Amino acid sequence: MPLCTIGYEKRSLDEFIDLLLANGVEVVLDVRETAWSHKPGFSKTAFSAGLQAAGIAYVHLRVAGNPKSLRDSASSHAECLALYREYVEAHPEVMASLTETLRAHGVTHRRIALTCFERHPKDCHRGILAEAWAAGNDSEVLHLGPEGCKRLIPA
Repeated sequence: MPLCTIGYEKRSLDEFIDLLLANGVEVVLDVRETAWSHKPGFSKTAFSAGLQAAGIAYVHLRVAGNPKSLRDSASSHAECLALYREYVEAHPEVMASLTETLRAHGVTHRRIALTCFERHPKDCHRGILAEAWAAGNDSEVLHLGPEGCKRLIPA
């Protein structure tokens, strides 16, 4: 079962949920440090309720979030992601927590999607998490609907 990722940038909650349902996602794993958003429907309480109403479980894994200190110290989006990659390498508890959470929610037999804001996975720390997890677990990653937004980091 591949691990999925999805970003909610420029999506309504209904569009987001429709994409999850169309791809058989049963669990959304929110990897934002703080599950809060200016975008209606994507803050933790409303987001969880909307997903649950659609039959999709919601889990917030704060430890996998990109720390505010890294985001604040980076001079560019690309640098922020590079700092996060270094952070994950220096903090094995991040990947250990991700692995434990994925296994607890049945990653081998249930479709789980990591989520954060940025639509394209190469513009988001969730892409780093997903690729690292897949490499260490002989799995693959399926990025849901990455097109539709201008890239934050040129390809």
